[in-house]
Amino acid sequence: MKRNILCLLCLVVLLVSCRDSTEDKISQLLHEWIGKEVCFPQNMDLTSYVDTNATVNFEDWKASYTILHYVDTAGCVSCKLQLSRWRAFVAELDSVSHYSAKCLLSFSPMNKAILLKSLRINKFNHYVFIDEKDSLNQLNAFPANEAFHTLLLDKNNKVLAMGNPIHNPNIKDLYLRIIRGESPQAPSDAGTPVTTVSVSSAEADLGTFPWQEPRTCTFTLRNTGDRPLVIHDVTTSCGCLTVDYPEEPARPGEELTLRAHYRADSRGTVLKSMQVYCNAQGSPLRLRVTGTAE
Repeated sequence: MKRNILCLLCLVVLLVSCRDSTEDKISQLLHEWIGKEVCFPQNMDLTSYVDTNATVNFEDWKASYTILHYVDTAGCVSCKLQLSRWRAFVAELDSVSHYSAKCLLSFSPMNKAILLKSLRINKFNHYVFIDEKDSLNQLNAFPANEAFHTLLLDKNNKVLAMGNPIHNPNIKDLYLRIIRGESPQAPSDAGTPVTTVSVSSAEADLGTFPWQEPRTCTFTLRNTGDRPLVIHDVTTSCGCLTVDYPEEPARPGEELTLRAHYRADSRGTVLKSMQVYCNAQGSPLRLRVTGTAE
């Protein structure tokens, strides 16, 4: 089973890893981490910072599986946190796993006040670990690549799989299959109709704009194949970039329009990306949003 998971992870994690990462480096990292025990600080308390400020000990709280997501908040807070998407994922996980799996978000904050404000604005009332001394990272030395800062652990805190389920639906499916006790190998997609697609432009330039003003741009996908084109999911590199897309399929020759909405956290250069998961060759499609917020 471990070998199957390693092979699957090598395939799916490549989709969200840095472009300069090589398959050999990823394979080596996964071999190092799969099966490794993650160490936690002694008497580690978790807190829900919305409404109650309730506290619970980690050992009393954890279930058969733990999805550990480690994040420092250096840089764009929205990019790192994506709390609304984690909140939705936790709700889905509770339903699917019947509470046999829990998500633990561990933060090493540059600014605790900003982090607490984000938790409350996003109504993220789940238990989290705010690790101001970065002790969890010091105990485990997490990889430099943030694509590997999310780990699926068993009840003994051993790593079963790695990768961010918020950024990659394939990782999410893998986690859920393991939690449900199913084979990590996904069902064959050989019979799924695949089409081809052309993109009007893979990059949209927002130009120069006041940073307080939200901006919107569009991308057009044209179905150039002979099967219906269906968008399964769109993930973004940053919580300040959201995307609306039609759920209805586009027949051969028709087009689908994606509307990307960007709200800057501060002044600076805009360089955000999204991945469009669909039933087209070359999926996921990689698109970019650029500009300058003044």
